[in-house]
Amino acid sequence: MKKALAFVISFILLIAFAGVSLAEFVTIDFSGYSLEELIQIKMDLMDEIAKRPNGEKMTMGSGQYRIGEDLPAGVYSFKFAQNGDMDIDRTDYYVYENESMYKYDVDRLWLGDMPRLEGALKGDGETRISLYPGEFLSIRYNGAVVERVGNITERETGYEVPSGTTIPKGNYTIGEEIPAGTYKIYYNGKSTARVHVFQDAEEASNTFNKGKETILDESNPEGIVALTEGNVLRVEYTPIIMTKGGGFNFD
Repeated sequence: MKKALAFVISFILLIAFAGVSLAEFVTIDFSGYSLEELIQIKMDLMDEIAKRPNGEKMTMGSGQYRIGEDLPAGVYSFKFAQNGDMDIDRTDYYVYENESMYKYDVDRLWLGDMPRLEGALKGDGETRISLYPGEFLSIRYNGAVVERVGNITERETGYEVPSGTTIPKGNYTIGEEIPAGTYKIYYNGKSTARVHVFQDAEEASNTFNKGKETILDESNPEGIVALTEGNVLRVEYTPIIMTKGGGFNFD
């Protein structure tokens, strides 16, 4: 089966390189392949598409798109397409660093204020947007005519991630999972994280209560949290780095 899978992928890519329409050449029956094999075919095709800076224009409807899965990473030209709500003359777009941030925004009725980029497409104007692997694109009201115009790689920053303890996203009761004390918290160098400190579990259970909030990202890579027993520390989106101690030392 592995040899057959490799042949199918190579065959599809060969046809793509030759510029021949696959539909005109042959119809491939994918029903005999497992879900794992179909995902591998999709990933290999996406990798091949990502190597090509220019592609044909396509029209996208309103919806959500995972970059690297539903749409290859790259630099795109976006233009307005009236293919959804005919009473609205624009398309709103939001780019999030990951899907968790999008869900956070939606859960808080679009009050999360977490898109990396947002805007509106109207009339005949063109907007160019860089979309990185792992990001999440949300298109609302109408659609967009999209054309890939450039390659892109992982975002590069000059930030050096400090050494310390990696704290995965989740809720932590102080005095049980994390000792009480004052800590420095750091951006992980890859994706934004939200850190909340709640007085207790009851306060943490309130969906719309942010507690004491710190956003760690490229522009704000570190912070300090003072934790006492019974507090709840919540890490959202991605892991953070923590080290013991914080503030000024007068010794």
